[in-house]
Formats: sequence, C-alpha cells, structure tokens
Amino acid sequence: MKDERYKRITVRMLFNHSSGLPGSTFYFGYKPDTRMHKLLLDKLKDAYLKHDPGAMSLYCNDGFTLAEMIVEKVSGEKYVDFLNHKIFTPLGMKDTSASIGEINEPNSAEFYDAQTGKKYPRLAISVYGAGGMSSTAEDLCRFGGSLSPKGKRILSDASIKEILAEQPTLFSGKLRGPQIMGQFGWEYSDIADYHKKGIQVLGKGGHSTGYTTNLQIVPQEGIAIGFSISGDANGEAITRPILDALMKDRKLMEDRVSAVQKPVAPQRVPAALTRYAGYYVDDNGAAKIAFNKQKDGFTITRLTAKGPGKEKPAVSKSFIYNSGYFYGDQEGISYYFTTVDGKSFLISRGQPKPFDIDMISYQKLEIIKNPGRLQENMEGRIWLIRDMPPYMQGSVMPVLSSLYKELPGYVDLMGVEKIENANYAGIAATAFRDQAGISLFTRNGETWIEWRGFLLSTADGIPGVKVKGRTTIRIKEDDYNQWLKVENGALLRFEKPAGGRLIVSTLDKVLYDSIIDSGEIYAPAGSYIFCAGEAGDVFTIYMQ
Repeated sequence: MKDERYKRITVRMLFNHSSGLPGSTFYFGYKPDTRMHKLLLDKLKDAYLKHDPGAMSLYCNDGFTLAEMIVEKVSGEKYVDFLNHKIFTPLGMKDTSASIGEINEPNSAEFYDAQTGKKYPRLAISVYGAGGMSSTAEDLCRFGGSLSPKGKRILSDASIKEILAEQPTLFSGKLRGPQIMGQFGWEYSDIADYHKKGIQVLGKGGHSTGYTTNLQIVPQEGIAIGFSISGDANGEAITRPILDALMKDRKLMEDRVSAVQKPVAPQRVPAALTRYAGYYVDDNGAAKIAFNKQKDGFTITRLTAKGPGKEKPAVSKSFIYNSGYFYGDQEGISYYFTTVDGKSFLISRGQPKPFDIDMISYQKLEIIKNPGRLQENMEGRIWLIRDMPPYMQGSVMPVLSSLYKELPGYVDLMGVEKIENANYAGIAATAFRDQAGISLFTRNGETWIEWRGFLLSTADGIPGVKVKGRTTIRIKEDDYNQWLKVENGALLRFEKPAGGRLIVSTLDKVLYDSIIDSGEIYAPAGSYIFCAGEAGDVFTIYMQ
C-alpha cells in the first residue's frame, strides 16, 4: 500500500476489524466472479488506511477477504474446499456451501422485492469470507454448537478460548459502555442483561440485498440460535426474543421488564459541554451541531450543498439534556459527547436494538487553516460509473459531488473527504463501516475519479437523446459503460444483447433495470440511460 502503516497489520486485526483497511473492495453479482482477490490487491496498492492498525474496530469486509486469501495461501486449497473438509463435513453441515447464485441449489429461498413483488436473480457472492456462503438455520446452529463444551468440537480448547475472548483495541474501554466489533469475528460478545448474570452471549449477523442471517450462541449452556430470511430484517430483533424465552424456560434468566418511559425533563447543559458545538460528519454527510438558546439541548442540522438534487431544505433534529445524556425522538436511544485521543465524538447508546451498546454516531471535523483544492471543480458535479459489470448486484444512478461553504478543504462524494492535494482527498473521519478516499486522474483529456474500487467520469458532454425514433449505443473496446441523457420526456423501449444491462434513472430514483424489468418506461427530461456489456455489444433505444 502507499500507506506504510499497512506493514503493522496482523491477522488478528483482520478479525476484530481493527486493521484500518478502507472497507469493502468487492461487489455482489448475479454470477460468480473470480477476480475479487486480484481486485482487492490492485486497489490496496493505491489506498490509505483510515486509522492506525489496532487503533479501533470499525466494520471491514476487506479484512475477512484477506483472511480468506491467507487460508488459501497457507493451506494450498481453495477456501470453500478447505471449509468443507475442515468444518462442514466434520460437523455434518451438509447444506452449507458457496452462495446460492453459484451452486444453483433448487431448494433455496428466492428474493422478491416487498414493494413491487418483482423477483430478483440469485446472488453469487464471490468473497466467501466476507459473506459469500449459503446455509440453513440448522447448519448455523451446528457451527455455533461446535464452540461450546457441550457440542461437537473441531477446534482445540486453546483456540476456542481465544475465539470467545475479548480482542481489545487502543480505543476499547474509552467510551462509557460496551462497544461493538471488539471480538474475534463476532459483532458482540456480551449483552448487558446477561453479563450481570455471568452469562456470555456472542452474536454475528450477515446481510445482503435480499437475505438476512443471524447467529447467537451461549457457549456455556450449549445454546445456538440461528435464522435466515429472504428479505431485509433486524437480525437481533428476531433472535433475541427467542434467546430470552429459552433462557427463561431454563430458569437462567427472568423476564425483561419493559418499564414505561417517562418523558425526559430538560436540564441545563453544563458549560463544559458547549465546546462540542461545531461541524461533524457521519456516513451520510456533514452536519452542524449548535446548542440552543434555552441552554437545555442542541440541534443537529444537515449541511446543504449547491447542485442538481440539492435544493431540498436542510433537515434538523433537536435533542434535550438530562443527567449526562441527550435524548431525541428515538425511544431507548441516548447520546453523549466525549473526546478520545484528541478527537471529539457524538456517541449513541442503545443501538442496535435491543442491545445496550455504545457506537460512534458523528465525529467532529477540524477547521482547516489552509484548505486545499482539487484540480477539478467538484461543486454540484454529476459523476457516472464507467466500469460496472452488467451482472453486478444493485442498480446504479449518477452520483453528485458537493462542496460546503462552511467547510473549505473538504469535498463530499458519497461521504466526506479531506482534500490532501490537487489529485487526492482522503477519509475525513471515522464511521461505522466502509469508507474510502477519492483519486483524480486525467484520461483522454477528461478528469476521471477512482472511488471505492470503481471508476467515475463526469456527466459533462455525454450524448443526449432528444429526437423521437431510434438511437443506438455501442460498448467500445475498453468495455467501459456507456451513458445517454434523455433531453425531453418520452416513452422508451429497448433492445439489448443477451448479457447486457440497461438501467434508466433520475438523480435520485431508478425507473427501469433490465435485470428485473421489461417493456416500456416513461423517462422524464433529465433522466439517464446506463448501458453495460462486452466490447461490441449494441443497445437500441426507441423513443416516442
């Protein structure tokens, strides 16, 4: 990597999410793609870490992918083959393998969009360590049971002890309550109610568009609870009530009493806390935190930027103070400010429900004294993805880059980045999971961007469709995606090659995706048409 700190990353850091690697350098697809390992290594060559190795735990799929690659290197086997003879076969996990889009097992749950009823193709996820496996709830429980003294064991006592132990980072213990991701592969290894009784509960969830899975285990009791569902769900909200009921039946826990929440009475904010006013960022952009005139709370207001699709009014939320915490409109969730290692954070407590876990919600940004500028004007610019495979899961839309007048030296392109020089903007602040910088380069006289493993080009100058009739577009020898802009609203129909993909969208909504749609579609003026395929593929658009 360009970032020399990568040499301090250990295998352990890949499992407790503390490596500092950017996030998720892969994509899910509708057919297997064997290039994922090479893609990750190629992109890491030009990447920077988001924090020092071992500093803190922030969810990182790339760590699991690298761990998968290490298993293959050390064992000399393909990862799935290694799992089959070391784990699945010994544990009798006969219904666990690669993703359903790869193995084509007929007896598998399909995904239908709950809003439209449309059926999606099966996902083929080619990063197995980062979620690309399929299983059953029964097999999940077999795996969970193998980590209990009461189950069938495939690991040594020493290995299991390590897997069940806390994996602290330099950040661990510096918040008021327990934190997520500080464990060896688990998302949590304690639940407050159970911890008080001396009972350890570990949990791990899995989620992709179309499927949700969760596993909770209580090793000392030999309990494993697993489920998989076709669709989007809160995994813990399903497994936790089952766990509570089972533990109550065994007389190991009592009923959780849901006390009636009294309205929080506002109190005066201590003067020492008002220093936390300023500009913050989270996964969704930048915001301003200001304490109110009554001195009993604060308001957080999203910053707005100029450009297409940015005309919406600023959104604000108010919070009131009481006994060391701030409360908003989410029941059971409270917030507090803290400074850790010189950085200021707004921390949420009580997420994800129903767990009492502290998580970083926002990090305060520094005001840059001598702000830098990128070589390209990024204010209100529209960017188009150019190297998406036609079989990649998910639809694409144009993305916007923004500048905030309140934050010179920063740019927002699907996340806030700090401008380091004319060609690069790096990660500005920590977030729960995937982050990345942006690199600018020139191709054929145009400015392009590398972002999260993908290439983007500006929408300036793309061909327009404005005359009724027939328009064709061809994929060139470089295989890059082609785009058109709909100049006047019209009814469209299409012809495309068998392996091609065609998507119609506005700046904020997908109108048509050939993966699931057919027939005609009305595209308003200003819509975009995206085409992906192999070199030589021809797409035909009929406009009326």
